[in-house]
Amino acid sequence: MSVLQNLIALLILKATPQDLPYSTQLTVKLIAAYVFSGIVVLQATVNPDDMIPGLLLGLIIQMAFTYVLLRALSHVERFLQTLCAILGIGILFNLIAWPVLAMLSDITASDTMKSYFSLMFLMIMSWEVLVKAHIYRHALEIKMFNALALSFSLFFISIALSQLFFPSSS
Repeated sequence: MSVLQNLIALLILKATPQDLPYSTQLTVKLIAAYVFSGIVVLQATVNPDDMIPGLLLGLIIQMAFTYVLLRALSHVERFLQTLCAILGIGILFNLIAWPVLAMLSDITASDTMKSYFSLMFLMIMSWEVLVKAHIYRHALEIKMFNALALSFSLFFISIALSQLFFPSSS
């Protein structure tokens, strides 16, 4: 299967991070694609001065969080594949959320329409937390409940640090 097919299978919980190739080159490409997709998706919703630093902060948080977890549980050899899975899923979710965020940032949209799209965005974010938990579950060889706790922790750490460093973006 191709990398894209594996990422789509991950998206529906039918693959694991170990299904991705162990490749520094792929990791670098996914980092670049992650930042690019973030720029494209967030350009209408985030303060332009905070966009690149915010994306880089999010990238560093995900990389560090994943590395620390893998190191703590003696699975550091899985770092590249796990990071590729996390970043690849992040790219797919950026693309899935793009039309929803565009509608939410549309000042001409009705309040009712924005309410529906806010709910849709919440569902997308919840799905992303679930998929990342699935990735951590397999990479760390832990129970799903623990993996969900880690995925939620990553989510809340990312929000807290983003608010700390970029308070005007809220």
